[in-house]
Amino acid sequence: MNVFVYEHITSGALINESLPASLAHEGNQMLAAIVHDMALLKDIKLLILRDSRLEPLSEINICAGYQCIVIDNERAFKQHYTDSVKEADAVIIIAPETDELLQNLQQSVLNHNTLLLGCRPTATHICSDKIICYQQLLSNNVVTPHTISANEWSQNSFNSSTGFVVKPLAGAGCIDTLFFADSSAVTTYLTSSSLDLNKIIIQAYIEGNAISLSILCDDQASRVLAINQQHIQLKDGQLSFQGCTVNGTTEIQFNLNQATTIADKTHHAIPGLWGFIGIDLIVTDNESYVVDINPRITTSYVGLHQSLNVNPAQLLLTMVEYGFSALPLNFQRDAIEITI
Repeated sequence: MNVFVYEHITSGALINESLPASLAHEGNQMLAAIVHDMALLKDIKLLILRDSRLEPLSEINICAGYQCIVIDNERAFKQHYTDSVKEADAVIIIAPETDELLQNLQQSVLNHNTLLLGCRPTATHICSDKIICYQQLLSNNVVTPHTISANEWSQNSFNSSTGFVVKPLAGAGCIDTLFFADSSAVTTYLTSSSLDLNKIIIQAYIEGNAISLSILCDDQASRVLAINQQHIQLKDGQLSFQGCTVNGTTEIQFNLNQATTIADKTHHAIPGLWGFIGIDLIVTDNESYVVDINPRITTSYVGLHQSLNVNPAQLLLTMVEYGFSALPLNFQRDAIEITI
């Protein structure tokens, strides 16, 4: 099988722009992990695109059948991306959801009748728009923080004794995610900001344990691979993602049965979730809130192989070839620290 693994930030797609250092580092970690796992499998030929400003990806050298195309100009990128999608048997896409980027890349794979090893664009569209996602979760009885568009704030502001989060409508991770202790601070920020309020949301801040779930799913079922402790820092009113501990929670904090219930309800709520996905939660003493759904490989994948002592790429291809029922029911779950 010829597999094209596409990681957007490191691919050369941004060859005419400055590379965002943190996103490039995080993207590189995810790319290296999935390439390493795919390279261990039999009868797999790998292809990646690589920004000429970046060091070679050493993980790919363990695979005899691979090709790494170095990109140094925009024209080359466009041509090689199109050719790679056409010639591949299957494509894995890792990209931000911002500005419909991920869903458009997913659609480009389907447009060439190539097997997409990931979510359908319709599901990604729901997950990428936090207002639509909020409404979809709410209508399917999935608990999620109260959320409104910033342009509604002046007429529909709400109370939250624990504060507010202001963040992009289609952001990823904690990028540009701000915390405000009270509603007046939110109002002051919005009235003094030059941002497009249609592209900003306001969410109730939930005090609790930040956890993420690493999920593998097909159209009918889902399986929790890891329950991860998220390392979120709040400093000077800014929330930032510092990394995670894969399978780093205890049974007392959040157990597998609870995680499975959340995964199944979320998977049911959003048709088209498929492959590796991530679900971000805030867990309190009384409730579990679904905050975000990542319709792609997430940073926690970096430690998944070591944590499970099973190759996640093998699980993915087993699911494709033999169906979900062929997946193992239980996994080793060692705690693995991931920093970014």
